[in-house]
Amino acid sequence: MFRSGISRRSPIFLGPVRSTAFHRIAAKLIDGVLVVAVFFIGRALWAPLGPLAAAFYAAIQDSLAEGQSIGKKIIGLRVLDDGTGISCDAASSAMRNLPLVIAFLFATVPVIWVFVFLMVIPFMVLEVYLVVALETGVRLGDIMANTLVVEHFEVHPDDAAIPPL
Repeated sequence: MFRSGISRRSPIFLGPVRSTAFHRIAAKLIDGVLVVAVFFIGRALWAPLGPLAAAFYAAIQDSLAEGQSIGKKIIGLRVLDDGTGISCDAASSAMRNLPLVIAFLFATVPVIWVFVFLMVIPFMVLEVYLVVALETGVRLGDIMANTLVVEHFEVHPDDAAIPPL
């Protein structure tokens, strides 16, 4: 699907290859299941806690552990700031996931949740379409937050050591 050459939106990032659409969608599905689980567990404990906890987790999920949500950690992806190449921070993560955050905040408000749900579904379809169709693999959330999702490789100190002469 993607060419093996390095073609980035930003010249600062020259690291691992960008992620495939399949990996991004798989990671997002895992994260979606976790956000829904947080929602229902929170609601079981205290009704207002469900949407608040789910919205909070959805907002910060991509800023955890070197720009890796739990789904991205499992799949082996990482979110980077496209301008600097450093891991995604909480503000960028919230911007990337803003539609999901809004959806969970209004998930329990009578009547309004139907309209929010009807707005989120087409937005999610558009996001998946952009990830699959565009060569860069960016979605609207990536453009809004100026982020890039790439494969994550662990570099161990022994691997990075320069051999003696």
